[in-house]
Amino acid sequence: MASMKRRLWLVACLCAWTACSGPDLEPIPEIALDDLGPNLANQLGPQLEALRANSSDVNAAGNAGMLLHAYGQHDLAVAFLERAGELDPSQLRWPYYLGISLAKLGRGAEAVEAFRECIRRDDGYRPARQRLADALLAGDEIDRSREVFGQLVAADPNDARALHGLGKAEAAAGQLEAAVQHLRRAVELAPAFGQAHYALALAYRELGEKDKSSGHLELYTRHRASEPAAEDPLASAVAGLRISAAEYLKRGVEAMDAGRPGDAVSLHVRALEEDPLLTQAHVNLVILYGSMKRPEDAAAQYRAALDAGLASAELHYNYGVVAYDENESGAARRAFDAALEINPDHALANHNLGQMLEEEGRFGEARARYERALASRPDHALSHYKLGLLWMREFNAAKAAQAFRQATKEHSDRTPTYLFSLAAALLASGERDAAVARFREAREQAARFSQAELVAQIDETLRKLDAGDR
Repeated sequence: MASMKRRLWLVACLCAWTACSGPDLEPIPEIALDDLGPNLANQLGPQLEALRANSSDVNAAGNAGMLLHAYGQHDLAVAFLERAGELDPSQLRWPYYLGISLAKLGRGAEAVEAFRECIRRDDGYRPARQRLADALLAGDEIDRSREVFGQLVAADPNDARALHGLGKAEAAAGQLEAAVQHLRRAVELAPAFGQAHYALALAYRELGEKDKSSGHLELYTRHRASEPAAEDPLASAVAGLRISAAEYLKRGVEAMDAGRPGDAVSLHVRALEEDPLLTQAHVNLVILYGSMKRPEDAAAQYRAALDAGLASAELHYNYGVVAYDENESGAARRAFDAALEINPDHALANHNLGQMLEEEGRFGEARARYERALASRPDHALSHYKLGLLWMREFNAAKAAQAFRQATKEHSDRTPTYLFSLAAALLASGERDAAVARFREAREQAARFSQAELVAQIDETLRKLDAGDR
């Protein structure tokens, strides 16, 4: 009996020791802080010290992993996030950040498992399901990805990001019509969603609809870095740890795209505090101040960039736009000329100079500028449109129609005007039936964009044409 009690006591002690000892952990990775840059090194150092003092400090391990993750050091972040996840198996954030880092490193299968662990820990966190679906698609598990994206869309039909993912998954499965349906809905909900426009352009190309494909490729080019804001508190928390000029600039651009100019200015100023030679921050601030009707600040920013030796074609061009809007034509022209000295093929500087020349009645020189703009950017619809108007001035309706037809390839709120001008040129060329068809198409597009004045003008034109037939 005493022997039995002793065995039970030994088993109990062994169980208690096992429970207290925790998981079998890997050694703490050695990191050379000097190789990481001052911002990250200063933040990471105390976490590593805490871990050396107590290798089971879950907060120190997790904080170290989050900091490395935030600064893009995903290969180093993985070990610390795995450690935090083993030490604290109840927290969602450790496998979530781990999954993102693994996906960034191209370790797709492991990322899928990490996101599945997220769902086991908290099946209500929608961003984890979104990332799981993305990882499944990246790993060619197309049917499973479609299933998860389908569940996300069913739960929220107005989630542009989920619609984009489902559209890509449908396209990968060869279901192009379904892909187009979901992707079109995504860009309707988020018109500046660059990646959705790109996926839609690819789907249209596969379907042989080249005009629609090129239109969405143009929109992708315009909104390449823009996407709908994600309601992802965990991702926001880790992003907020990074302190760098590039990060402030990135957030500033996001604020610009989201229509928050005040926030955008503050973030760009913070970027310049971190790095006064960050050219793009100066470039963006010039146009930001201009959009906020602060031309003095725009001019000061422009001069500061020039004094710092940071002249660029884009800097000159942006200041030219601000000066033009302030009716300072001399300053605008000097800025556009300076942009073209650096980059003679700058399409928008050429276009804007053409417009200024046109306003002065120098139509031949204006045409040359529009043509130069189109030589470097053949899809610039506004230059095609301006050329069409110049040809109409010279009563060359056939050439005008060619130019307007090129302009109508753009899909924007300007398209109804381009279609109306094309119809007028066709009518002047004697192509009445084609003109009527374009007038009706222009009316449909104008109504879609709530352009009541243009709708009324088209209705009056069609009434006159109809009366002439009687």
